[in-house]
Order: sequence, then C-alpha cells, then structure tokens
Amino acid sequence: MGAEGTVRDAIRLMQDARGGCVFVTEYKRPIGVFTERDVLTKVMADALPPDTSIVEVMTREPQVITEGDSVAKVIQTMHDGGFRHMPVVNGSGHLTHVVSVKRIVEYLVEHFPSTVFNLPPKPVQSMTSREGA
Repeated sequence: MGAEGTVRDAIRLMQDARGGCVFVTEYKRPIGVFTERDVLTKVMADALPPDTSIVEVMTREPQVITEGDSVAKVIQTMHDGGFRHMPVVNGSGHLTHVVSVKRIVEYLVEHFPSTVFNLPPKPVQSMTSREGA
C-alpha cells in the first residue's frame, strides 16, 4: 500500500488478504508497517477516524530481511524484535514479499516433520523419575 492510503484502506487490505499487517511502501521500498495491534492501540484507543492517513499511525522504518537470509537468521530477527511479520527485500531494497511466523512454522513442519512432532512440550524438561511401569 502507498503512503497516500488511509486507515480504512489498510484495514480493507488486511481483511481482503486475511492478514495481520500491511506494509506501506514508497518507490517499492517498505517505509512503514501497520498491524492489527495498531488498529487497537492507536486507532481505536484514540478514536481516530477511518480516513486518518496511514502515515500518521504506521510504525516507521520497519526492520527488513533480505532474500538471501537464512531461516535461522529470520527466526532470530523475529524473536529479538518480537515481530510476527517481516518484510523481505531484494538487493535494491524493494519489497518482494512478507514472511510470517505461521509460514515459518509450516516450513519447519514440512521439512522436518519427525523433529517437530517429537519435541517435548517443554524442551528443557528433565524427568526426575521413570514414567510408566
């Protein structure tokens, strides 16, 4: 979505895409992000009208990952920043797609099913006594 958009436009885009965020771009480069959380904490909390400019409520200069970054780096970046979505840019800094936590989990399950499905509920769990007979 372009910087000329409104909150109404952003919410409509999220609804149409069944997504949780919209990245705001200028010359194909991500300059901001607007999330479902922003709808609650900025728009609804301050009773802003739907025609409010997206630039007024977006989070500026979102952290990005590049097309060549490893899955491990993406996971670490998302974890460190508390992000559920990250914009992916090419060598020119143009937004090419968005990675979500949900898609990463699907990727891991698809490529490493036995490892994922056999993880204990608490990975650092240690048994103090033998279970069963």
